[in-house]
Amino acid sequence: MANVRDVRQKLRIAMAVLVGLNVFAIGALVYMMVRGTSQLPSEFHSLHQQVQNKKSIIVPPATVDERVKEAREQIAHFYEDRFPNSSAAIFETLGKVASANHVRLNQATYNVTEVDAPGVRQIVITATLNGNYVEAVKFINALEREKTFFIVDNISFGDQLGGNVRLNIRIETYMRGEA
Repeated sequence: MANVRDVRQKLRIAMAVLVGLNVFAIGALVYMMVRGTSQLPSEFHSLHQQVQNKKSIIVPPATVDERVKEAREQIAHFYEDRFPNSSAAIFETLGKVASANHVRLNQATYNVTEVDAPGVRQIVITATLNGNYVEAVKFINALEREKTFFIVDNISFGDQLGGNVRLNIRIETYMRGEA
């Protein structure tokens, strides 16, 4: 009988430990649920704010058509203002800028190529520029500021004779219509 009493005593201790573990587990579960629900409003607010930020980035479909139309108008206006419709206008502008800055353009050659944009051709002008160094710098600056769209692509130093420099210059521009 003593053996059965020892077994019962050990079972009671084991049952008490298991009941204690169950009470602890239930308490931890309740604590996590209460603590978790107190954080839900802040998490919800954070996620809601992220959704609102994403919505502000997305452009409504009705606005897209307006923006595309506006972009096309801006492109057409840019082409109209900055790309001449004849090569004579390009060379006239180039000559005006050169004479205004007291430099001479010699041996100018040009090459017309097609580009991906419809109704636009690229003109690459390769020329030799003679003049005072300061005047040459002013010419390049004025050329880049000109209303006609010029890109000074390459400049290489040729010679220097008595204060004058010779520069080989490569200029890109664009023209509307046929070459």
